[in-house]
Amino acid sequence: MSEPFTPTPPATEPGQVQGRSSLEIGALIVLAALAFAAVVGVIAVIDADSRPEGFGVGLGIAVLIFLTGATIACAVACLARGRMQPVALGAIVAACISIDLIVLAIWLEIDNEAYAKTAGIAFVWSFFGLVVLALALAVAGPERLALALYASAISAAVAGGLISTWLVLRSGGDGAISGPFGQLPLGNDALLQLLGAMLVLLAAFWFGALAASRLPDQTLKRTFTTSPSSTT
Repeated sequence: MSEPFTPTPPATEPGQVQGRSSLEIGALIVLAALAFAAVVGVIAVIDADSRPEGFGVGLGIAVLIFLTGATIACAVACLARGRMQPVALGAIVAACISIDLIVLAIWLEIDNEAYAKTAGIAFVWSFFGLVVLALALAVAGPERLALALYASAISAAVAGGLISTWLVLRSGGDGAISGPFGQLPLGNDALLQLLGAMLVLLAAFWFGALAASRLPDQTLKRTFTTSPSSTT
């Protein structure tokens, strides 16, 4: 008698296995970080001196989670689609670190320069990670003009992240800038001006790449391939 036929499961590509593994790792990191932030955040609200202050603390923590949650959402989407997986995992780590450190600082009223710089750097890279990953989701397979603008936007984001990190590391003392959470650790006027210019370029390149990616392929192909010599 012949043995019953057992269908062989379809082979899974190595990239797909790696993508699911990265997605699971990212999801576990997010769940752990948000659970910690939720518990500490609720305790911080309860420990507030007054009910209005508790509301303000809760609102601030919720806004922080939503801001960094945008990075998490884009990173998880990129992991699910197999796009820029190392960047997506790094952005998840940066976002989760910034959430937990800032929420813990709000609860315990931590006033430590090194602690603040660590949280600030994590938040900076969470923001620029959001910009890069959102562009990766919005522009798939860029070509020609879109590719040039896409690469320029990513380069501007990396440069902006490096400049911001340097400003945070070199901060302290005079030259601090007032912000919604107190004194922001930024102090070098020349680099601040350069960072401002880089942010302008980043915004222009980002939306330029999005617009260029929507141009009809036929128009670009005619522009680049049709010539008098091609018809001979």
